[in-house]
Amino acid sequence: MSDDRIESAGTVSPEESDPKSITTALVGAVGVILLAVIIILLQVLYYRTAEAERWRKVVSQQPEELRKVQNEHLDQLNSYRWIDESQGVVAIPIERAKERILQEARETPVD
Repeated sequence: MSDDRIESAGTVSPEESDPKSITTALVGAVGVILLAVIIILLQVLYYRTAEAERWRKVVSQQPEELRKVQNEHLDQLNSYRWIDESQGVVAIPIERAKERILQEARETPVD
């Protein structure tokens, strides 16, 4: 009797041994969708990172010529220099000019 169970347990019908086509198709479709989503997310990540690097390396950096001109202007604003030596016109630092204007405003009576 135990020999009959072993024989019947070892024998599998052809319908039971074939994989279920619906299950296989469903697993394949889910796999394809998951793969497509992963690829799209990786592309988004790549493009965002590439744009951030471009911004950091190119856009956010001031050109050397602009930096040079700004430094020259700051030097002019913060130093004494002759504007017209023959007429005695002198440029004074901007902070000193502000102080003088405030001092003159305090001394001038208000009507």
